[in-house]
Amino acid sequence: MSEYNDGLTEAFGEYFTKLGKVGDLAIESIKEQIDIETGIVEKSLIDNTPEKTGGLKAGLRKTKIESGNNRYGYRLEYEGNAPDGTPYAKIANILNNGTSTIKPKRFMARAVRKLKGLDDRMALRYIESIKKI
Repeated sequence: MSEYNDGLTEAFGEYFTKLGKVGDLAIESIKEQIDIETGIVEKSLIDNTPEKTGGLKAGLRKTKIESGNNRYGYRLEYEGNAPDGTPYAKIANILNNGTSTIKPKRFMARAVRKLKGLDDRMALRYIESIKKI
């Protein structure tokens, strides 16, 4: 065994291999947390969307966003039109914010408020995944 290969080189090699996984774990844990949080917000929107005919609730769509410039997430939006031709997105905004004659329901605001503290939950998930290495 040479003086440069006394086991320390092997130990450093293992350490750097584990260290190389840290970046991948960060991305993976953030994506997992985004998936979880999106499910929570989607369920809240489904449960709290006002129902008159059921069309608004049925118009809620979740679209995955994954582009080449390192963007990841989901788009939750109301798609389609009511029988009278009014877009469901407009109806949802009016019901959420209210008008001079309609009291606001705040169902979308409450759902989005569930995302408060998301960065802390992402960091916690990341730390937990690092502990498994």
